[in-house]
Amino acid sequence: MRAVGIDLGTTNSEVAIVENGQARVLPGEDGDLILPSCVGFSDTGKLLVGREALRQYAAAPERTVKSIKRWMGTDHKTTLDIGVRADAAKREASGNETREYLPHEISAIILRSLKQRAESALGEPVTQAVITVPAYFTDAQRQATKTAGEIAGLEVLQIINEPTAAALAYDLRSEDTEKVLVYDLGGGTFDVSVVEITGDVTEVLASHGNNRLGGDDFDRLLQLHLANIFRKQHSVDVPDDAATQARLLRAAEQLKIELSSHGFATVREAFLGSKGKTPLHLEVEVARTEFEELIQPLLKETLEAIDRALSDANLKPDEIDRIILVGGSTRIPLVQTMIEEHLGQPPTDGIQPDLCVALGAALQAGVLVGESVDSILVDVIPHSLGIAAAVDTALGIMPGYFSVIIPRNSVVPVSRSEVYSTLSDNQEAVEIEVFQGENPIAEENVPLGSFKVENLPPKPAGSIQVEVHFDFDINGILTVTTTEKSKGQQGTLVVNNTGIQRLSSNELNQARQELDALFESDETVEISSERTIEPIEIDPELQALLNRAEKVIETLDDEQAEELQDLLDQIEDAIAEESSQLPEMQQELEDFLYYASSNEEA
Repeated sequence: MRAVGIDLGTTNSEVAIVENGQARVLPGEDGDLILPSCVGFSDTGKLLVGREALRQYAAAPERTVKSIKRWMGTDHKTTLDIGVRADAAKREASGNETREYLPHEISAIILRSLKQRAESALGEPVTQAVITVPAYFTDAQRQATKTAGEIAGLEVLQIINEPTAAALAYDLRSEDTEKVLVYDLGGGTFDVSVVEITGDVTEVLASHGNNRLGGDDFDRLLQLHLANIFRKQHSVDVPDDAATQARLLRAAEQLKIELSSHGFATVREAFLGSKGKTPLHLEVEVARTEFEELIQPLLKETLEAIDRALSDANLKPDEIDRIILVGGSTRIPLVQTMIEEHLGQPPTDGIQPDLCVALGAALQAGVLVGESVDSILVDVIPHSLGIAAAVDTALGIMPGYFSVIIPRNSVVPVSRSEVYSTLSDNQEAVEIEVFQGENPIAEENVPLGSFKVENLPPKPAGSIQVEVHFDFDINGILTVTTTEKSKGQQGTLVVNNTGIQRLSSNELNQARQELDALFESDETVEISSERTIEPIEIDPELQALLNRAEKVIETLDDEQAEELQDLLDQIEDAIAEESSQLPEMQQELEDFLYYASSNEEA
């Protein structure tokens, strides 16, 4: 049985497989290699994943969630309107149902969709996968990713770092050892890794990054910029409701994409607000230079991370042989320009930055299941790991010092131990507080968990020794074991800072059953006890236009109102008949609403 590689991204996700020693990304039924990392429900309760969910985001943000990866490893809850599966009378009486989802539950839905995509493309069951995460993901985020994969019905063979996977995907093999810098700027996270490639061996020398920096931040800066322009044009703020803000964010995302290939781009959003009964629109041309000015401070942070990674690897910029760009946000021209100016060489071309992580994950999956693949992966730990301890200084005993047991950039898997002594006479217990980070003060780092070694024998300070042993496995999961030397008693902690305990076998089975029910649910809408009909799915953007048309028709003069009503009647017929002319009618409606309102305002 073959294993797949999965890039579970903030914005987009992909699944890939190795065939005859070569990796390829598997397409969906529509031929698209990329699955948007977006989940939602239609108003009839149908589960939507990918582009179908993304299409409805602007019109129904209360039923849609995206960029969930930024919340992985936390107990953040997303409340989704999951619709109702009832007749109109019951729907009106009861209203739509809502449900709270944890980040790993939303991620499990995306992973299940990728699993189904792979099974459909390969014609066989897929149960094993290698899943990628940002190099700077914490233990909690890695564990949450692994849990999501298990809920989706996958045996997660390994969690590997995205920059490392990307380095595997590039065909850089040569007889000479090469130093490669991997710059990974995605939708929600940023990583930079320095990698040494010798023949078939890919070894990570150092990593640095930021789990809260990516294309999403660029989108929101543009969103605020557009809101400021609207305020200057109309002397009122853009409405703060979720649907309007989602429309503005979508416009910002499209603007960012346009400005990656054009020096100027136009934003046109009709009916973005109103002043009294007068509808207000946003129409503005934005220059690429304006966008670059907005994002340049964030990009400078990525250059600082490059310098940190190079310093950790004991390398200078001119010692880097190649630069690899990973992630959709690296398509922004300013990113490429700043990196080239900072490091003195242009990045390497050859693989789409959106796909190389999935391809590398597939290669590693192939290695793990015995495929004939010429690659060996040697990864490193991104954060120092240790415990809070007291140290003897010239000023006396200083508590709360961060005692590092595994330094950052240690090759994984790795096991290290340190021995500590009791601090006071007749000390009955020792608390082991585990942290990750680089600050010498323990509490300034990220807490990972704690436990106690109790019932110590009554002895003088310093006479009882406790060995603290850290095991960091290939999935980035840390296990801490303590042994009190005199009695041999042990304590163990599998670090899990997700806010949720690791799922038991019963809980995992229940979560899988709930996910199965989502994917297998009947997609019809109950009309009566005697018959059912297939619901007519209306494009969310068209539905939003129809809703706006109903509101604005009352503000038009008789001639315009009659013309608009005729168009609405034609669209209603086209929807019922599933006419191929519907897209043209939708564009006609959008143009009518925009120009009719513009004339009225003038």
